[in-house]
Amino acid sequence: MVALDMIDASALLWRLYLSGHDVGDRWQELAAAWDSHADGRTYPFNDWHAVMAYLGAGRTREVERIASGFRTAGGVAEIGEWGRKTALPLVEGFSAFWRGDYEAAAGFLHSARSIANSFGGSHAQRDIIDWTLTEATIRGGLTGMAEALASERLALKPHSPVNKSFLRRARENPVPEQKAA
Repeated sequence: MVALDMIDASALLWRLYLSGHDVGDRWQELAAAWDSHADGRTYPFNDWHAVMAYLGAGRTREVERIASGFRTAGGVAEIGEWGRKTALPLVEGFSAFWRGDYEAAAGFLHSARSIANSFGGSHAQRDIIDWTLTEATIRGGLTGMAEALASERLALKPHSPVNKSFLRRARENPVPEQKAA
């Protein structure tokens, strides 16, 4: 499997997960495919997508290995800085989301919004950041922020069923939920 296919697969499975769909064993298969590509030092955009698969597969040791690589910023200086400043907040945000710490996830992901364009990838590939951020604010009961993010998304894509659902759910003012251990 080539990296571009794995990136798309990670983003698709993550969106399905956010939408409440059971993806079966697909996380494990995808995580195994990432094993020979993700190192926390070479290409942070790819590694962030690998983290999604590792989280889904329950491979937290791999997530920490990648995060540690970003923290120590080994390898090429520009890539190390890119990983530390851009990928690490995403890894930490997605990890917090997976653990059910939605407030922390919202903090990490909100701060990453302004730097995500430096990361590369398509708008659709980067949109998963805002999608996860919006979902974190809804699940975390951060109603004002959830409504603002959902309204922003809806203004950009007014016919999107996902965006309409975000705004409806944000306005329902849900009680914060916790992810089962």
